[in-house]
Amino acid sequence: MVNTAMETDWFIDGWQLGGQPRQLTLADCNQLEEDCWYHCQRDAKGLKEWLTSVDIPGSLISVLLADDTRPRFEQLDDDIFLLILRGINLNEGTNPDDMLSIRFLYYRGSLISTRKYPSRAIAEARKQCEEGKSPASLLAMMVTIIDKLNRNIESFLDPIEEDIEYFAEHQDEADSQSLANLNKRLLKIRRFLTPQRYALDDMLQADMPALEVFRMQLLNCRDLVIRINESIHFYIDQIQVINQHLGQIQSEKVNRNTYLISLISIIFLPISFLTGLLGVNIGGMPGVDSSVAFWAFCIALTAITLFEIILLRRMKFI
Repeated sequence: MVNTAMETDWFIDGWQLGGQPRQLTLADCNQLEEDCWYHCQRDAKGLKEWLTSVDIPGSLISVLLADDTRPRFEQLDDDIFLLILRGINLNEGTNPDDMLSIRFLYYRGSLISTRKYPSRAIAEARKQCEEGKSPASLLAMMVTIIDKLNRNIESFLDPIEEDIEYFAEHQDEADSQSLANLNKRLLKIRRFLTPQRYALDDMLQADMPALEVFRMQLLNCRDLVIRINESIHFYIDQIQVINQHLGQIQSEKVNRNTYLISLISIIFLPISFLTGLLGVNIGGMPGVDSSVAFWAFCIALTAITLFEIILLRRMKFI
């Protein structure tokens, strides 16, 4: 029996399927029952003790409670497997691309799931149970949750796709910081979606008759993850193209400004030389005693400037 002194915050919800769904209570958790789904809070006290009390092996307990995991599938027996997936974190006040971890342990006809943060996909599955519209079996429920997790990721990417398409069509309005933020979010999602595809591949290749019934649904889930991965790669490539265009524009602007400064320097170099030369305060400077020398000198400088501009135009520098 469940120890009455054990912390009970670990138990979030539970349902018995295989007919009309029946909600479980903590009293129903004394032992694992077939067709029962136990949804647990991973970081709550008492969960490890409960898992031990219902004879879950220590190696599986460690995986279910680990702080950091990557998506994977492990078949441990004909009726035991472990599935770890990632989903978009849609909780208020959180960063969606800090993806939450959902762990499933199918253990001899029972299903145990653990999470640290609430998942919208699992919340929708629980609501289906409350409304009496849940799938007929535990594995059907799990496949439904997998599909919801992936579709939530797809929905989250829709506005990102719109932003990238807008920047692609209006590249002059794009800015490097916005593109860098989009790229960072996509990279964080891709980090987990690539192994998520491999986890579903392994699940499809598992030698488990119970999973064979859901082969088509799992294929659809795997294909959706592949499509999302391909979309993310395409978005990242688009961002790189836009960044290259922005870099080219910036480089052209710098080159144009540098070229303009060089032309100005060329034009004013002889003028600066002459004004510097005539500014020397030593005897023998021409025009010192002439009242028109200054204006004659200004006219000469203007003539030199015009000559240089005409020369640079003929040489196609300007």
